[in-house]
Amino acid sequence: MKCCVLITALCAGLAGSMFGAAAEPTFAQRMGWGPEDRVVIFNNDDAGMSHGQNLGSIRSFEGGVLKSWTIMMPCSWVTEIRDYLEENPDVCAGLHITHTSEFGRYRWRPLVGRTVAPGLYDEDGYMWPSVAEVVEHATADEVEAELRAQIQMAEDMGIDITHYDTHMGTMNGSPEFFERYVNVAIEKGIPIRVAVNRIEGDISEERRARMEETAERLWDAGLPVLDYLHVSSYGWEKDEKLERYIDLIRTLPPGVTEVIVHAAYPTEDFNRITASGPTRYGDLLAMTDPRLKEAIEEEGVIVISWRELHEARKAVDE
Repeated sequence: MKCCVLITALCAGLAGSMFGAAAEPTFAQRMGWGPEDRVVIFNNDDAGMSHGQNLGSIRSFEGGVLKSWTIMMPCSWVTEIRDYLEENPDVCAGLHITHTSEFGRYRWRPLVGRTVAPGLYDEDGYMWPSVAEVVEHATADEVEAELRAQIQMAEDMGIDITHYDTHMGTMNGSPEFFERYVNVAIEKGIPIRVAVNRIEGDISEERRARMEETAERLWDAGLPVLDYLHVSSYGWEKDEKLERYIDLIRTLPPGVTEVIVHAAYPTEDFNRITASGPTRYGDLLAMTDPRLKEAIEEEGVIVISWRELHEARKAVDE
């Protein structure tokens, strides 16, 4: 038995040297998966942003490997995704907490009023285009007020919030913002996107220490935690997406990994919103390509949703 434990520890150490400093045991192991199990969540960001983005979420779910998405509550197409969820309650839908409005001619406003949170508004009355501008102008109280307003709007619409994350990483923009991001999750009992390790990229030692401490706080509060986060696919070229996702599946380390996706269908108006249409369409094509599913099955990778991850964490305490 001691020999098996030693071998497991050595394997975990090797994985840590290849992919970053991994916890021992992994959070996947803490939630009941084996030491060699590779668990992945494909999460489609930006649902509710546009009709094309909604189609990408829906088609990747219905005909692909996608099991989770997150919704931008201040955007114009939220009711379409809400209506779909009413008819398909098994879909795992979280919130893409939004404090920025980055597109030049398609803008959205904060849900909280300007008298409550003036720092969230730019000179035209919309959200700021960049994270840096939010950090410069908004207080942590204002950012938290908007976070809570978006949660409240989703609850009022009857959306079962399975998790939330942060659009453009705004709530990672300062330690004060991040603290509010975590505190509200713990208070509300909603899982959030937090991982100590990155695949294809790394984080600073200061941020790693903050993430390690936060991961344990979330775990102690009864919430699940990711082992790894993959954030690079947005920058991949459309025609290389499928092969790169397949390569990612073949090289995943043991543990639970969230892969951020931006699948969208190129509707007539989409390219007037953003020049990122090709890469987003590439995500849709990859998520629905049977070759990706075949690679997942060949590698024995376990694909789950955020809801399933939360259920696994709850089962630990039962």
